Amino acid sequence: MKTIKNSIVILLVLVLASCSSDDNGNTPPVVPPVATLSNISPTSGPKTTIVTINGNNFGEDISKVHVFFNDKEGTVQSVSNTQIKAIVPTRAFTGLVTLSVSGTTLTGPEFTYIITEVHVSTIAGSTQGFVDGTGTMAQFNRPNRITIDTDNNLYVADTYNHKIRKITPEGVVSTLAGSTSGFADGQGSAAQFLAPEGIAIDIDNNLYVTDAGNHKIRKITPEGVVSTLAGSTSGFADGQGSAVQFNAPSGITMDTDNNLYVADTRNHKIRKITPEGVVSTLAGSNRGFADGQGSAVQFNFPHGITIDTDTNLYVADTENHKIRKITPQGVVNTLAGSTSGFADGQDSVAQFDFPFGIAIDTNNNLYVVDTGNHKIRKITPEGVVSTLAGSTSGFADGQGSAAQFDFPFGIAIGTDNNLYVADMNDHKIRKITQE
Repeated sequence: MKTIKNSIVILLVLVLASCSSDDNGNTPPVVPPVATLSNISPTSGPKTTIVTINGNNFGEDISKVHVFFNDKEGTVQSVSNTQIKAIVPTRAFTGLVTLSVSGTTLTGPEFTYIITEVHVSTIAGSTQGFVDGTGTMAQFNRPNRITIDTDNNLYVADTYNHKIRKITPEGVVSTLAGSTSGFADGQGSAAQFLAPEGIAIDIDNNLYVTDAGNHKIRKITPEGVVSTLAGSTSGFADGQGSAVQFNAPSGITMDTDNNLYVADTRNHKIRKITPEGVVSTLAGSNRGFADGQGSAVQFNFPHGITIDTDTNLYVADTENHKIRKITPQGVVNTLAGSTSGFADGQDSVAQFDFPFGIAIDTNNNLYVVDTGNHKIRKITPEGVVSTLAGSTSGFADGQGSAAQFDFPFGIAIGTDNNLYVADMNDHKIRKITQE
């Protein structure tokens, strides 16, 4: 009897051993359940908002959980198997919420970042004049437009100095090209401009400048070599190279195929330039105001121009006091603005006073230099206009409406989402930080 019982025990052990091993006698690893994300709450808020993330299988090891808001890491406050609480970091801005849980990446919904602080500071410039140097040691003479490279170096069309200036992130100002007023291709100080206004940059750090007084589009290599891409004497003609005519071209922007778009201000048109220098007219005819397509459209001294990722153009139609949108097919409509004045609001409820500069961020918010109102305005993709910074004419750094500008003109957005403004009559370059 004892032998039979022992045989049964041995058999059970063998059966159990075979059930917990693979064919090679190895015990399979324990696979943890996969984490899942169901929802977040709230879906909008300012910096330091505590967001609750609900789901399953998060575990309870806080060191294995990371939460990102628009690719910027937040602070994980607590973790349970079904819930994570995380704090929204400063300057996260609007974007998707993503999780890393024990090496597994989960993508959640978009979190709308609400900006609660806007601070204006001065990075370079002092009194009117011309001096290279750092910060307030530098001098500009009515700087007009501004662009920025991927390393956050700024390039400024220093209009009345007839030069193109460079500003490093540390505020060191140097002169890239230009000397006295005139017209000459060449390198560095051998080149001449006549009241350059607009400026844009490509992925190879070549600059493109609207040389307004010379009615030409100029190109500057990173080494400071200046050449003429298109344009000749004042007038209007499509064509290629020197056969083309502009009339005081102002704003300029570039698409991902290296096509340039120019606000041909005194011709009241928007022109397109291919990389080969072939110029055509995208929209506009004689001076006036009309939405429509192609030559049926009318502008009134358009100045600023920018472009989104879908190749829609946005134009500061200065003397119509409106912001216009142009599709790639040349269809123009009015996004915001009405008569001259000042009013926040949506679409035609909003008012501008001679808007000049315009830029766009990665969320398709537009930033407009409302020159006559001495303010920086923001337009959401839905056409809602608000005031970001500025008050009366003057000069003051500070928060939001405590800041002062004096006829600001150009604006650019850095990779860090800071705004940079050419404050023309203050002869300074200003920085706007949003939090």
